[in-house]
Amino acid sequence: MVTDDIAHVQRRGRAPGAGTGDGLTEHQLGRLGHRYAGTARGVVGIGTAALAPLAGPPVGVAVCAAVAVLFAAWSVYYVRRMRADAPSPVWLPDLVVVGALCLAQPLLVDPDLVLVQLSWVSPIASLTVAVVQWHLRPVPAVLATLGLTACYVAGAAATASATPLAVFGAAGGAFMLVEAALSRLLWELVRRGGRLADAVMAEGFVQEQAAATEAARRAEQRRHWATVHDTAASTLLMVGFGEVSGREPWFPTQLARDVAALDREREPAGGLGEALARTLARSPLQVRVRIDGPPTPVPLPDVVVRAVDGAVGEALENVRRHAGTGTARLRARQSDEGLRVEVADDGPGFDPDAVPPGRTGLALSIRWRMTEVGGSARVRSAPGQGTEVVLEWPPSPEGTADD
Repeated sequence: MVTDDIAHVQRRGRAPGAGTGDGLTEHQLGRLGHRYAGTARGVVGIGTAALAPLAGPPVGVAVCAAVAVLFAAWSVYYVRRMRADAPSPVWLPDLVVVGALCLAQPLLVDPDLVLVQLSWVSPIASLTVAVVQWHLRPVPAVLATLGLTACYVAGAAATASATPLAVFGAAGGAFMLVEAALSRLLWELVRRGGRLADAVMAEGFVQEQAAATEAARRAEQRRHWATVHDTAASTLLMVGFGEVSGREPWFPTQLARDVAALDREREPAGGLGEALARTLARSPLQVRVRIDGPPTPVPLPDVVVRAVDGAVGEALENVRRHAGTGTARLRARQSDEGLRVEVADDGPGFDPDAVPPGRTGLALSIRWRMTEVGGSARVRSAPGQGTEVVLEWPPSPEGTADD
């Protein structure tokens, strides 16, 4: 029914991230940003730690090298945790580690290098305050930045306390604050871009939902009119042309079949075999049936079952009206590639190109039904050679070429 189709469309058209906070794009950008920032912090930490023993450490090369090895090992662990599928808040202990490293500058770095901003600790501290902007909300990020900057300035000032140039430590701290501000600005721009992309996607999903809902309504309307054409309209046409008087013994049965067919539009389609069995039972023709395929075929979608069943019913009705034989042949074959159904008779046949435009049975009821579900319908006939209707879903290349 159309309500089921519309409900499916509405479920499928829900925008990613709707009702869950961040949208899909913003969420994915957040994960990518965290991994990128964490990797950058780890790589810089490992690279600068390798230069630590060359920085003329007052505490001695051996002790400084040991500290550098421990810090490099921590950086490796930090990168692994930040690149995990479910990253842990490892940035918090990293702030403590880097803060301790900043305070230990008087022991680990030559004072002359600190004064000219060439301390190996400086790039680590600078990148850490930049990275933390991508991990924390603004207020916690500001507090973390101020705390780490204070540690760096304190360590640098202690290193240069014997000289009048201790102000360079404060200058380094000011530079860290500028880096943190720029990093925060960049991160907010990235998030804003993600939100804009999510808004565009959500609007697209809404439009797709509206279009699909309208298409479902139109498809239901066309399907209903096709059923009316196959049943009540055909019966009324026979009455209007004087083909029946209404007193024929089979006429009430035909009317009951028409009403039943219209009522079936509200029922689930079921399997193709069940649907075809009901259609064959209603037909006054003697139909020779052949079914090929696996014992347990793959179930077909309801819309396909309805389309094929309706097309077969109309093909049999055409045989009853025009073939004049009272018999027909039906062959159905289902495989992994799809479904093929053939309805044939040994009637007089006709020239398909000579059919008057007003004769719309095949065009409206059979071809349309199959086209609506992505299938095809072909009519093979010639004078004196009978008629065959071939239904395929999905259409074969041959069927597509012939349509």
